[in-house]
This record gives sequence, structure tokens and C-alpha cells, in this order.
Amino acid sequence: MKIVLFEDTTTQADKLVKAIRAAIGTEGSVKLFTGAKGRAHKTYEERIYAELQELPYADATLIVADRDLSKTKEYTGLSESIVRRVADRLATPQCSYASNAGDDFILAAEEREARIAVSLSSGEDRCAQQIVAIAKGFRELHDKPVGMKEMQQSAEKRSEGRTLASLLGKPEYADKIALYASGDRNRPGHVLNIGKGKEQERLKQVTCLFGYWLWDSVLQFPGVVVNDVAAASYLNIRTKEFREDAGIQTLFAGCRYAGPFAEAKEPLWWRGMLDDMVAKDQLTDGRELAAARLKRAIPQSECCEDSKTPGGYYCMLSKQPVSLKNSRPGLAWFPRGADLARVSKSRYEELGPWL
Repeated sequence: MKIVLFEDTTTQADKLVKAIRAAIGTEGSVKLFTGAKGRAHKTYEERIYAELQELPYADATLIVADRDLSKTKEYTGLSESIVRRVADRLATPQCSYASNAGDDFILAAEEREARIAVSLSSGEDRCAQQIVAIAKGFRELHDKPVGMKEMQQSAEKRSEGRTLASLLGKPEYADKIALYASGDRNRPGHVLNIGKGKEQERLKQVTCLFGYWLWDSVLQFPGVVVNDVAAASYLNIRTKEFREDAGIQTLFAGCRYAGPFAEAKEPLWWRGMLDDMVAKDQLTDGRELAAARLKRAIPQSECCEDSKTPGGYYCMLSKQPVSLKNSRPGLAWFPRGADLARVSKSRYEELGPWL
């Protein structure tokens, strides 16, 4: 793997390069973009486009850029959006970050089409680990044994769900994953134009296409996969116990998502596998399953609007369990496949005009 870093502050660049090198180990390298002199008669986009095709930056696995690049040498006033446009032209995945950003920055970044963002708020080491995990995720998709012809045809025929399901080793979830493409602002066909250039170039395009879609849609919104809060709510188990009870964690460990970007995301579970476990024992929900297997009482999930009511769903704004009656579904920015994604009643009343 090769990671190319855009950072305009020397001190921050040194820290992040060191952290990325430690995280990537012998699996790859990191190159700090310094900017070459010359080509002053061309636009920044054209200059960077040319430079990224030359050594030592050529054939990058991932381009990483600070949100503020205004002090970059030879490129005064450079913006991350220019870097992103160049990355798109090169069919190279791009990730952005900010020095003093938390969840709000990441949420805002991912509201844009096909964006990946991480934060430095937890320190360079954690940020570097996420960056390397993202690069690994794209490399894993690139190296999957799914034919180029099949992937290209799926993009042209809008059958991306079948291909992504194959890439993830879960062909049985193709119909469910396909719902994430239907009506989704991040539908793969909107991201890149597949079909031009040599096969290796098209493979890079397809890798970007499915990687962005997987990251900020399928893995982001609970439906096919669920995070720990959504999983606990869906199984009707109180979040604290689902997270901290070793017996419960062991019971559902076989349902953990371990595909591309798993190391960069919070823990995720395959919802279909959770369903299969409950159905196999012919029980009502995961709470009953855990109680029967562990032979002890298991606290039920608690809706964030009413603790006496079990959850079942996930509030995308409060990131808490929420019940059907105390929430609103189907907001325009929810992919169709994300049928567990809701907004709690109180948050909707507060923010409805903006949602």
C-alpha cells in the first residue's frame, strides 16, 4: 500500500507521518506531498494531477488530506476539495481529516456525496490506525476475486447490490444491499463513470465506486449490518449489557462483520446472522436467546424516549435505541435499505424543519 498525505503544517505532518508509518508497518509506505516547483502556468488541479502520477506519489492506494491546506508550499490557498477532484480523476480513494474535529465534522463531511472523513481529536495514533484501515479496505476490495467484467456490467445494469454482496461474501444479502442503491444519494452509479480506459484503470474506478458506497451508506446506516447500539436495540438487550457482558459478546461473536473497513469502523454485526440465530432456536428475540443460552435474566433494551418501552430501532441523531412508536422513519437522507434507521420523536420535533 502507498498513502499520500497532504498536510501544510510541518509539525503536524511529522507527527502524522510517523504515526502512519508505525501503523502500516511493512505493509506499505506513506509519502508526504511537498509540491514541486514549475508548471506555474497551469491550475492547481492540473499541476497536482500531473504530480500525483509521478514518483514518489504514483499508484497511491489512498490520498489523505487535511481540510485546511492553505499554507501548502508552492500551492498557497490550496483546498481539500481540489485534492478530492484530482483523486476522482485518478480513480484513487481520498480521505479527509481535521486537527480539531469530532463527530460533527465527520457527520458533516459524510453528508456530502461519497466522502470519507476521520478525526484527529483522539490523537495521531488513532487517526493513523483508521487511515491505514481505510487503505486496507480499499485494497481488499481491489483484490477480491470478482471479475472485472461482472463488476462493470453490474454498474451499467444497476445491479450493484449483487456485486457488492459477492464482494462481501454474502450473496444471500444481495436484495437487501440493492435497496441501499435505490434512491440513495450515494448510489454507486452517481460516483464514477465506469467503462472508459484500460482494464486496470476500470478496476480502480470500480474499487472507488464500491468502497465509497460501502463506507458511507451500507456500513453507516443500520439495515444489512448494525453497530453495537443498533444490534442491542434490535435484539432487545440493554446496550450496556450487550457491550460489556462477556457471555453476550461471546454468544453473538460469530455474527461480527469482518469485511472491508471493519478495522476502521466501530464494531458491526450482520443483522441476517443475528436473525438466523434467533430463528434457529425458535425464540422471539435475542434477549430470549441470550437468557436461554446463558441461563440467567437479561435486561431488555430501553427506548431513549421511554425507558419502560423496548427499543428495536436506532436513532441516527442521538445514537440511542428508540422504539417504533417514539420515532420517525424514512427521512430523505436514509437509504431505503436502512429500515432500522429512525429519528427519535423529541429530536424530530426539535430539528424537523432541518431534516
